Amino acid sequence: MGLQSSVGIAVGVSATLPSTHDDEAATGFPSLTYTAAGKLNSTAPMTGTKDVATFDNLTTGEEEKLVDILRAGNGDMSFGYDADDAGQALLETAAEASDDATSKVALKFTLNNGDVYYRLAIITSYTPEGSLGNVLMATVGTEFYRKHVKVAAA
Repeated sequence: MGLQSSVGIAVGVSATLPSTHDDEAATGFPSLTYTAAGKLNSTAPMTGTKDVATFDNLTTGEEEKLVDILRAGNGDMSFGYDADDAGQALLETAAEASDDATSKVALKFTLNNGDVYYRLAIITSYTPEGSLGNVLMATVGTEFYRKHVKVAAA
C-alpha cells in the first residue's frame, strides 16, 4: 500500500478496559464498546518505543547494544471542543477522576485503510483552550501503559 492521508482517522474511547490484552474478540480490545470522539485534530502516538541498553566492552573496544524495556509513551490528542460530544465527555471525565481506575481508558485508533491500533491510557488532562481567530480546541493529555495491539485491515 502506498501513502495514505491522515484525514479520516477516527478515535474511539471506552471507559471499560479489556479482560485480556490482545485482539481476542470475546475478551480483548474488540470486545469493548467504543464511543467516537469527534472533531479529532491530531492524534497521540499510536505505538511506543524500545529503550536500548548499552555496554562498553573494554576487551573489544566496541560499544554493544541490546533491546531493553518498552516505553509505552505519552502524548496529546487535540479536538475541536464540543461539549455535546460523548467521546470527548468520556475523556474529560477520565481527566477529572481522582483515582487510578476511573482515569484509565481504552483507545481505538482506526486508520483510513482499516488498520486499528488499540492503546491503554491514563488521561491526565482535558484542557479547552482558545485563541483569537481560531476554533476553541480541547487538548487531551495521555500517558500510555502496556504495549499497543495492532490489528491489520481484513
